[in-house]
Amino acid sequence: MDEKNIFCYTGRPDGLGNRIDQLISIQKYCEINNCKCIYLWNNRSFRKYDICIKFKNIEIIKNFTKEMLKKICQVPLVRNKGYLVKYQFTFNIPNINYDTIIHIRATDRIVNHVHSEDFSTKNELVTLINKTINYVNSEQSISTFTIVSDDISLKEYMKNKIHKKYVELSYNFDIHKDWLDFYYLTKPKNNVIMCSKFSSYSICASILGNKPLLIFKNSLKSESVCMLCNADIKIID
Repeated sequence: MDEKNIFCYTGRPDGLGNRIDQLISIQKYCEINNCKCIYLWNNRSFRKYDICIKFKNIEIIKNFTKEMLKKICQVPLVRNKGYLVKYQFTFNIPNINYDTIIHIRATDRIVNHVHSEDFSTKNELVTLINKTINYVNSEQSISTFTIVSDDISLKEYMKNKIHKKYVELSYNFDIHKDWLDFYYLTKPKNNVIMCSKFSSYSICASILGNKPLLIFKNSLKSESVCMLCNADIKIID
């Protein structure tokens, strides 16, 4: 490809969800404009990850050369619900079957005083957890489920309250837990449940896996609702 059709992009130094969201948008932009991107995998913050995923038309690297620095540009975000992302994880692990996977997002999304609709108080999260428990217990299409979370105690609480078959996930690999959780979120048979007000992590996983994202109506108040609307969302309350 002509070098004029290659551009460089500095990725966000955030969690995996925000990085993957950028890569999805850039891939769509490249398809529309017949170009390729060199994407800087930005590990300059406290969140540092290996590169464990590949996208068509995008080369993901950890450092730019001086020549690449001259080609850095910002491209407009391209949103397209239903877009089939061309990607591949760089690791292989055995398949595990489950109908539904639940993502409980806690830690940095929990605050004492809500200053943004992307965040929750602990009480609001507990309400979403109990709603999720009630939904899974009553939904006949769900026979098996699993859970990923950054809070072990909340995960165990939910696991013990749901009266369906729980599927254990394997972490016996030399792969960062955040990458494994994200991988598992792309692999349910039926759907992903976002048990938080907002999580780019579960949103992007549902998009990559081409699975419905089950959410609660409060999520539609999110300041990042444009990202949410790229997923195949279904409101369950």
